[in-house]
Amino acid sequence: MRFFARFFPTSTMMIGFVASLSSSRPLLSRTIPSALSSALAGRDRCISSFASPPYRRLPQDSRKSVALNQQGWYSPGTTAEDERQLLLDPKAPLRPMLAENCHENHLSQYTLPPTQIGVDDYRPDLPKGQRIVAFGDVHGDITALRSFLVTAGILDPESSVAEPVWCGGTTICVQTGDVLDRGDDELACFRLLASLARQAYEAGGALLLLYGNHESLNAAGLFQYTNPGGNMEFERTIGARIDYNYGSNRWRLQFAGNQPSRWASFEPGGLLSANMLSNMLVTCVVGRTVFVHAGLMASHLSPGNTINNQGQKVYGGVKRLNQQAREWIVKAHHGDNNNWGEYNTVEEVISAAQNRAKVASKTMPDCLGGGIGASSPVWMRDYSKPNDAEPKEPRAKQMIRAALDEAGSDVQRMVMGHTPQYKINSALDSMAWRIDVGASQGVMGGTPEVLEIIHMGGDNDEDIVSVLTMDGKRVDGSERAVFDSSIMY
Repeated sequence: MRFFARFFPTSTMMIGFVASLSSSRPLLSRTIPSALSSALAGRDRCISSFASPPYRRLPQDSRKSVALNQQGWYSPGTTAEDERQLLLDPKAPLRPMLAENCHENHLSQYTLPPTQIGVDDYRPDLPKGQRIVAFGDVHGDITALRSFLVTAGILDPESSVAEPVWCGGTTICVQTGDVLDRGDDELACFRLLASLARQAYEAGGALLLLYGNHESLNAAGLFQYTNPGGNMEFERTIGARIDYNYGSNRWRLQFAGNQPSRWASFEPGGLLSANMLSNMLVTCVVGRTVFVHAGLMASHLSPGNTINNQGQKVYGGVKRLNQQAREWIVKAHHGDNNNWGEYNTVEEVISAAQNRAKVASKTMPDCLGGGIGASSPVWMRDYSKPNDAEPKEPRAKQMIRAALDEAGSDVQRMVMGHTPQYKINSALDSMAWRIDVGASQGVMGGTPEVLEIIHMGGDNDEDIVSVLTMDGKRVDGSERAVFDSSIMY
């Protein structure tokens, strides 16, 4: 990927991190050679400033002992083999440190309901009157997210973000990606969304999360858009727990100073890959609407479509994209871990981390990859730029019409985020709905709005499309069509 070399941390940054692992003194008070020598040869040091009971640390040398401590971090239900694999095998995944039989199953807070590809991502046949809502980019702003959810009528306004209550009944909600980056509460946002998604599933509704380009960047180890506060959230919530439970912080070396807690969470095969990321989607069809983060072209969808024996088109393009993303995110493409941090030189550390990022980018499917200016489902801006105006791409109308034809037999509109608008609006004869309102304080602090679609709710079975505002208004969708670079109110 072309953005790998541009944004990966420099060798100087990595050397500083390696040195910092072994010294509580300021790096500037030591020479690089002596600091590096201490980092690579010194004893483990556990960073546990954020840890508190019931976290229980194993003895420092227990990871090298065959006789396992029966008072380890796992609950009594954990098998000795589980412990032995994690403590004795430096190549093992880190996930057991926080999941399954771990004392608090910390990762369960991020678990999304199982998504059946080909079913949950392709729902053209809905009951008449089915309510669908959608909102755009969140970018780590928990306050904006709460406003989106309350405005959508799916979060009980009397409940808290820590203990949210779904009140949407059978409503289907689609969040169009970019929960990550630019904010300080990214994990809190995902916990809130995951909790509501599980409750929606039980109530007969749904909350579907899509990949955005910022989820793709994080999965590839590219963190140029993160906030210091957001990185600290990962350290406090993820990294400190692993340090304490593992009895060491040397697992961090394999990430060479490039936000190890964040990278370990979002990389393919990482901490959140199985329970959360694998159940997210690149795109989905709900009723007569296809949802995606940035946009779709016919070429994205047509390879998955086929013709059956009756000469009818079978729409498999959406399924194909989502299957590609899932197969990629659940596999650790970099190979084995090096949790004991057994490196001889700083060059080995840097090389290992660079290879980890390069292989993730190289294997990333086209539906998640690209970069600025690319015609990718998570990067393109052909239908959304300039903001609040008709697209400048002269072929945009032809392109989106062809994409809708490949998305489904009666798909009439595409809903996307990615490019901030001042208000939710439609373009290209209402085939393109742009719903990213830049609500995060890390973007432009825009006012949250929500798109609402009532399937076949009109007198002639047409969909009723409206915009929901924070002050309780329901604006007819026709009032948000753009024309001549201005919004018609």
